[in-house]
Amino acid sequence: MPSKITFHLNSYVGNIFDLLERMQPTCVKVYDFSSETNIDLVRQKCPRALIVYRQFTHLNFKGSADDFVNELQDTLNKLKGRGIIWEGINEPILESADDAKKLNAWYLRFAELMHSKNEKVAAFSFSTGNPVNLDLVPLLAASAQASDYIALHEYHHPTAGGGQLARYRQFRAKLPAASQKPIVITECGVDDGRNQGWQAHMSADAYMQLLADYDKQLVQDNYLVGATIFQYGAGGEWATFNVDIIAKRIADYVQNQGGGGGGGGGGGGGATLEQTVQAEAKKLRWMPINDQASLYRFAQQNNLGYPQTDEFEFTFNNVEYVAQVYNGGIVYVKKGDWGNSKWVKKP
Repeated sequence: MPSKITFHLNSYVGNIFDLLERMQPTCVKVYDFSSETNIDLVRQKCPRALIVYRQFTHLNFKGSADDFVNELQDTLNKLKGRGIIWEGINEPILESADDAKKLNAWYLRFAELMHSKNEKVAAFSFSTGNPVNLDLVPLLAASAQASDYIALHEYHHPTAGGGQLARYRQFRAKLPAASQKPIVITECGVDDGRNQGWQAHMSADAYMQLLADYDKQLVQDNYLVGATIFQYGAGGEWATFNVDIIAKRIADYVQNQGGGGGGGGGGGGGATLEQTVQAEAKKLRWMPINDQASLYRFAQQNNLGYPQTDEFEFTFNNVEYVAQVYNGGIVYVKKGDWGNSKWVKKP
């Protein structure tokens, strides 16, 4: 059965793209690294994988979702239209029913704003074991229904054990059917709660076994898309979480399980047909259309249809021209004399 473990990327160091191509994971998480080139390469290497993105922020759910989306706008401008699933506020803490209602309202607005931009969202991103009081979960039903996915974090504790693993099942059971969206575990691994990860507590062999055991839980549920291991490319305070040194072993494991299935999560998980079409189109060179260019405007005024080539330049009698092929003919103009475009029939 295909694996559901994959990477949470903090950077694109090493041979990560080759590893992703081998794995064909169900999903990939990217943290605060808005390079279009790298995102597109992830999509090229594993075209059916769900790509989840989170941007760092100091904002919280007691503020405005509008402020968060405004803060996100530059990144949205760079990455829009790529089928990305956007996370919102990271690891909110619910201490009361009032908190749950505020978070519900925040994600309702976040989903509304992002859907108006034709983007999808993953709600909540709760930390391990949260919300502590699962009876607060029904208060989140409306925003879960409005969102496309539910994001949760699950970690094994080196001394307390793995009691919080697969808790997503209890969370989901508290939601009505219409709110039971596909779930993505957008952080997983080992965390002692003091910023110390697996390297501080166990061997690579022990960690690989822990991940394999967790994977056995994940693959039992079709609605569970995947779990991203925190994290690849980690440094600084997160250095002990870094999985670069065992990344090949993780990729080997996933590949030996039959790959990641290239998009999992029944009932809407994984890449959609539309996202796969987008991924294939991204492999091609797109022809730009400048609807303010004189050639384009002339073509529309003369019912010549739409461009079939880029603009191209040529010289005739030592005079430079710009031309472009359209459905109904070839439009051309002398450089600088933009108001005097002409056209000829196609050969």
